[in-house]
Amino acid sequence: MNKTPLSKFEILQEEISKMIDKTSNSSIQNKKKSFRIYIGISISSALVTFLVAIGGDIPKEWSSTLKVVTLFFSAFSTVLAAWDGFYNHKQLWVYYGDSKNNLKALLLKLRLLSEDDKNNPEMINEIHKEYQAIMNKGNYKWKELRLEDNAD
Repeated sequence: MNKTPLSKFEILQEEISKMIDKTSNSSIQNKKKSFRIYIGISISSALVTFLVAIGGDIPKEWSSTLKVVTLFFSAFSTVLAAWDGFYNHKQLWVYYGDSKNNLKALLLKLRLLSEDDKNNPEMINEIHKEYQAIMNKGNYKWKELRLEDNAD
């Protein structure tokens, strides 16, 4: 197997494609987590409201069980809200989506280069700098979000 070495253009294109896949997967995962947390909080809160409302209308022997179940769902809502406040999956979903879209635009720009530009080290370096800027911006936003969480 005599494999020809990849050109800088091909290496950059491959790296950008990998990062598009990675940021896309991260965006999707954070979207799912955000959705599940919001649905969990909503359902749990609705159950607490319902259980409190029927509390006076149930037989006395079920009163303790109802209180425990109500407290459980109330605590569950609190835990989910704290989890969301710490990890902020919704904001991560947006940040990863933003990075993915910027990387897709950069990949298109790279694919549209003329044959001369594909072999031009200055052009490849320029696009690599744009790639690094996108990655640095995404990393900065992620770090900023983590620091905001710790500052509170």
